[in-house]
Amino acid sequence: MYTKKIDRETLVIVASELLEQEGIDAVSMRRLAQALDVRASSLYHHFAEKSALLNAVAEKGLHSLAAELEQARVGSGMDAHQQLRALGMAYREWALLHPQLYLLLFGSTPVEEQPSPLGRTVSAPMLAIATQLVGEQKAAAATQALWAFVHGFVMLELAGQMQVGVPVEGFLLGLEMLAEGLDNHNINTF
Repeated sequence: MYTKKIDRETLVIVASELLEQEGIDAVSMRRLAQALDVRASSLYHHFAEKSALLNAVAEKGLHSLAAELEQARVGSGMDAHQQLRALGMAYREWALLHPQLYLLLFGSTPVEEQPSPLGRTVSAPMLAIATQLVGEQKAAAATQALWAFVHGFVMLELAGQMQVGVPVEGFLLGLEMLAEGLDNHNINTF
């Protein structure tokens, strides 16, 4: 009857697909077992519980997002404004292509006090741009401001709150305004 062999990577891929198609509540060991035509008990050899599986899905998603962001930054030339525009658009497009995964990653999970190496990899492209704009001393604060804008905008889009106007135009305008403001090195902090 159930003779099919499965591995961790297959489980992560199928769980990711189920997450995107039906949302986080649909991801269960029983549903995965049905999709893979195996016994649910066999999945526990790979992941002790659902949270471990979701952590693996999240890790794979962070790797994907980090690669997209770095590719956008590197592929957009040397100008910090162009890099920021490309990075912001890559972030937004990735989130809109993977809304359930994005919500798993950033929707309700508290931010780590000390980011993991993978978390630092995700933020590295934006930190590099912020360093170009404001210098190393203020780069971390600038990165927080930039991330707050792009994340907030994306969350509003995913929630359906950007029905009026053209969301991408507002997003690009906001990025440009932030870049212009950060580019002014005489910014005083409170």
